[in-house]
Amino acid sequence: MGLSPTSLIGLRIFSPISLKNRTLEFFEFMRYETKSFRDETVLSKEQLFVLLPKSLKIKQVSKIKKSELIEQFELFLKELDTVLYIKNSKDEISDIKWKRIDSFCGLLRLIERSDERKIRWALYHIFAKNNLKITTNKLTDLLQDFKIKNLEKILIKILKTETLSGLNANYDGKIFVINHERDDKVVPHYLADAIDEPSRRSPGELEEEILELIDEGSYSNQEISQALLIDEGLVSRTIGKLREQDKIVLSSFGQRGTRYFTTNCDNCPFGTTKASCRKEAISFIVEAFMHDFNLDLSSTDFDSVDANQAILKIKRIVMNARKEKNTKLERNLSENLASLLSKVVDKFTEIETPDKKITLPEIKMNVTADMSKLPLLYQLGLKKGAQGGIHLMDEMLHLASKSIKKEDRTKIKKHALMESNKFLKNIGLDQKESN
Repeated sequence: MGLSPTSLIGLRIFSPISLKNRTLEFFEFMRYETKSFRDETVLSKEQLFVLLPKSLKIKQVSKIKKSELIEQFELFLKELDTVLYIKNSKDEISDIKWKRIDSFCGLLRLIERSDERKIRWALYHIFAKNNLKITTNKLTDLLQDFKIKNLEKILIKILKTETLSGLNANYDGKIFVINHERDDKVVPHYLADAIDEPSRRSPGELEEEILELIDEGSYSNQEISQALLIDEGLVSRTIGKLREQDKIVLSSFGQRGTRYFTTNCDNCPFGTTKASCRKEAISFIVEAFMHDFNLDLSSTDFDSVDANQAILKIKRIVMNARKEKNTKLERNLSENLASLLSKVVDKFTEIETPDKKITLPEIKMNVTADMSKLPLLYQLGLKKGAQGGIHLMDEMLHLASKSIKKEDRTKIKKHALMESNKFLKNIGLDQKESN
């Protein structure tokens, strides 16, 4: 999901020491003790100064001189102005972004609970000051008030995680080196995005997203967590609540007893009946096949599809298939996705021969179970391609059995290439004939 630009600005302007000085307390004062002002976009500072000495969020407020407290708060307001959360003037504040203040306050409390988040903040804070080489000593100085253990171990963990995502950096135990340009806008996200929780959805939003996901398939808690970027413990609690409400049902068990859930068609959380849901989905698919392929399907073609969730998934796939594929973005997507998935196929379908000379009885295909992790539609395409290849080979052998003259073998090869290219052209992946 990533941090918002306003949160990144806040982490750049405020320092990790904000968790130890009154900055966090002032944020909580603004978040929790200004309810009577929430409809206002302009406030006199005097209104806030009256509340400050009565605050429950500011520690030891009764032991601080009011003049000193106001002076500290004035500095805080100037920083809020710098991060564009308010406009600060001599006697008032205006253009107050209450939601931004609340969000950043919550982020600070989140950081407070994790050493890794503190270190990520420090890395980003130093990088944002145009530093590409960040020494362990500099990090230690910035975080000295927190007494963080295993700083180097956490740095190695961060490096391992983010280099897999694309960060170009290295760490030798003393210096964390970022091998990007200083103005590279992606680096802040590598360093800081993981500070935020995977999900800040409300309980209602979370339930809705889970229901929409499992309405088109069966999912385990772990798969839901990965798909929606939600903590697995939170998923487990939400699934338990949805089961209590009878909105979902246990669909099946996977390996090692993993439970898979789907929506309950007999008590549809979306307010429709099982029959009408199935009818609507089948009608859409039948109409699409007739319109796009002039192929007349009937209801009997769907008799073997047991679950409504499977019908809905087929409907979703058909909807996506009808999307325009010739735009610049879609062409770029298809070309690169094909390249990435082909790397997997190439890796697991290498021909192995002991003497490097292809002898038919010794040819072995190095195909493993890892191929099952490929996207389902890609697997189906490979299956159809393999079946077509087998059929074409049968035709070629049939022709070759009648004549083994060189010119006939050339015809067979040319015919095979022509048929292959015809297929590729029809699906938008034309290919030149090879020698």
